Formats: sequence, C-alpha cells, structure tokens
Amino acid sequence: MGEPNTVPAAGVVLVRGRTRVWVERGALHWTRGRTTVTVPGARIRRVEVAGKSLTVALFEDQEADAAKTVRHRNETLVAALGAEIEAIMGDAGPSGDRQPLRRERVRAWPLRMLTGLRDRIRHGNPWWRRALWYVVLGLPTAVGVPVEPRYWLGPIAWLLLPASVALLRLWVDMAGLDTRWVMWRRGITVRARYEVDPYSEATHDYIVHFRTLDGEKITAHPEFRGRRDEIRYDPQDPSRVLAPTRVAWLGIALVAFMVTGFWGVVFGIPAVLWVIELLSLPF
Repeated sequence: MGEPNTVPAAGVVLVRGRTRVWVERGALHWTRGRTTVTVPGARIRRVEVAGKSLTVALFEDQEADAAKTVRHRNETLVAALGAEIEAIMGDAGPSGDRQPLRRERVRAWPLRMLTGLRDRIRHGNPWWRRALWYVVLGLPTAVGVPVEPRYWLGPIAWLLLPASVALLRLWVDMAGLDTRWVMWRRGITVRARYEVDPYSEATHDYIVHFRTLDGEKITAHPEFRGRRDEIRYDPQDPSRVLAPTRVAWLGIALVAFMVTGFWGVVFGIPAVLWVIELLSLPF
C-alpha cells in the first residue's frame, strides 16, 4: 500500500440491527450494541467486498478481532462503504508504529438518563432543583398528612399544582404582566416617533425612535402602537419598551386568561382546598 486514495467520501453509514459502520476523520468506526471500536486507517490490512458482505481484515491486535464482517441487503451501499474504507488505508509511519485502536463503551440508557438528570439538577436551570425539592418534600407531605374525609385531596393537589403554576406563568408571559410591573416601578415616559417596520410583512408592526434621559438614541420594537406619540422604557435596559395603550392590552390579556390563566386557576383549586382543610385540623 502506498499513499491513501483520494476517492471522495460519500459519508455512507451502514446499519444492520445493532451494528453501525462508517468512516470519519480517517478512521473506521464500528459500533455494535453499546461498544464502538475506532480503527485508524493504518490498522486496516485488507477490505473484501463480496456482494452483500463486507469484511475488513485488521493487523493483529489483542483488543479487536482480526477480521470484522457485516452483511447488508443493499450491494451498492456495501460497495460504497468498502471504497471509503480503502481510501483511508495507508502504511505506518517511518517508525513503524501504528496508532492504537480505541474502544468506547457507553452506559445503558437508564444510567445515561440518571446521569443526565443529575447534571441538570446540579448545573442546569434552577427549576430542576425546585422540582426535585417539590417531589422530595411535597409528595410525602401530600400523602402523609391526610385531611378527613377527603384523603384523595392531597395527592390530587400535588399532581395539579405544577400545571397550575405553569399555566399561570404562561398567562403572565402572554399578557406581558412582568414587563408592565417593571415599567410601573421604574419606567420613564418620553416623546417618541413611530414608523412602520419596513422589514416586516405585517402592517401593524412598528419601530419606535426615542432618546433616553442621557441623550442616547434608541430604536426599539414595541408590541403595540400607542395612541399618543410616547413610549415608556426601562432605564436599566432601554431596549425594553412599553407603548402607553390599555384597550388593546386588556383584550389580549383577557383572551390569554381564557386560554391559559383560567385553567391555571382551576388546577390550583385543589391545592387551595387542601391548605384550608389542613389549617382547620386540630394540632
């Protein structure tokens, strides 16, 4: 064998059952089950393609079989993969040393799932940790502190409370209540100039231009076009703006409440009843 061939690779991946074979970055990757063997091109001695069968003979190695064979119903696919393997075959370096084979074994999916869950709880979104505490502390409390005669009320409340919180939070986002709260606390109202967004297909999308108290020119995209040529902005984040409109916002807030907020309230009723029953118990 001389220099490696320069046949363009098509990126063929041969799949048969739990076996996957492909060529990537000058090496042959052979996966069976949860074990993947990476064979450098210099470790490949011979490639044999016979119809639906592909055999790859390796130089003697204690960590892998001397030959690997796979069959596939598509002869064209087998021939294309055989050509890609031949393209990466090459002699060893001047020292005669060949790169070693690499064997990787992944964990079973339950262990991978538990490991991923652990990483999310430790380093991910804080809501993962809150969910863990909700399960660890909330479930025993809901089940272990029954309220007579409605013993089922605690578990039902524990199951529905997360849905209630999620739906109410979705309603807050849809209605923009968090933005309005920030603007009510520290928002500054200034004169502004509105114009239709030329890059938007909708006719009701606007761009607003204004100056902050520091004289900085700001261009922002408000959700609505205010009745007056004014805009309220957050001094800590001037790109966060709110047009002084009420009628349009009340309509959107009402529709969002009927879609999400109403059901959030309904799903939260069992938790409220459980707390009332709990507070009425003699301690």
